[in-house]
Amino acid sequence: MLTKDEYVAEMKKQLDAWSLEIDALQERAHEIKEEAKVKYEEQLVALRAKREEGEKKLEEMQAVAENNWEQFKAESDHVWEALKDSFNTFKSHFK
Repeated sequence: MLTKDEYVAEMKKQLDAWSLEIDALQERAHEIKEEAKVKYEEQLVALRAKREEGEKKLEEMQAVAENNWEQFKAESDHVWEALKDSFNTFKSHFK
């Protein structure tokens, strides 16, 4: 099982990777037909909002006391899974 610091480092690493993916997806927006572009842009906005939610959760993780860590981690895992699912859905939809 990961320690709090290891878990936070892993989540930070994943957020950084997702940020790079969002930037790459934004670049692809220029190649998309106009009618699909609106939907693509809407999805990017939603994806950025989820990433921001993940960043806030990361900040909360860093501040949580060790004695509350396990409970907080379990709750955070749900947020991370939702964020991961959003990325995967978006990428598969616009391949």
